[in-house]
Amino acid sequence: MSNEIELKRNKYEMLKCIWMTSGVIDYKLCDNNFDCENCHFDKVIRNLSNEKETQFNGIVNDANTIFNKLQNIKYDNNIIYLKNNLIAKEICTNTFYLGINPILVSFLDNVNSMMIDECKKSISVGQQIIQINGYWGSVSISSPINFLIYNKIDDSTDKPLKTEWFAIMGAVHKEVLSSKLHQKEWDKMHAKAISTIAEIKTQVPKVGDTMMDGGSQIKFLYQLVGNKRYIDILKSLII
Repeated sequence: MSNEIELKRNKYEMLKCIWMTSGVIDYKLCDNNFDCENCHFDKVIRNLSNEKETQFNGIVNDANTIFNKLQNIKYDNNIIYLKNNLIAKEICTNTFYLGINPILVSFLDNVNSMMIDECKKSISVGQQIIQINGYWGSVSISSPINFLIYNKIDDSTDKPLKTEWFAIMGAVHKEVLSSKLHQKEWDKMHAKAISTIAEIKTQVPKVGDTMMDGGSQIKFLYQLVGNKRYIDILKSLII
């Protein structure tokens, strides 16, 4: 009787699919004489493995891209770094280009539009001037100074973040400088951004793990960390 049981056990072990033997699946006995090359089940499993590997590589690449961008950003003495992650550059007396700090831009994934206040409109301190929209939701940036929007640069609703500057503004030079971040403050903000993405890099899931938002294709940071945390990260950089 024991010999018969042992024979059945050996036969069972011999019929195990290679994917069951390797622990990828819980149960599957081969019904194709171990002709894996012409096995439909084998092709399905290999395709799934390739998709997961591609997904994983996409996550790593996106995190590394952001990290490398941040590492390459240097403090520019020709730029006026304002609070709320805005930047300005003087064109002539009391006239400036207005843009978004490259540190924040590095984190912006899959942006589909930017809404900027109307031209010739006076903006007060604390008033929203721009709303950035993406497939992850939206964040807004308020003004740290009083100014007047002279003109918008390019069409930000068509190709957002295409250019470094999104508007030309009129503002009192002294007031602009009063909101300027000194290099030590910029360095602190820069270090915080690098620390944030470095931490995320250590949390990249293993191949096959479920993503925060449950998507099958991960191409952007917000898909990895989830929409809520992604927006929280952006807001922490804007403050």
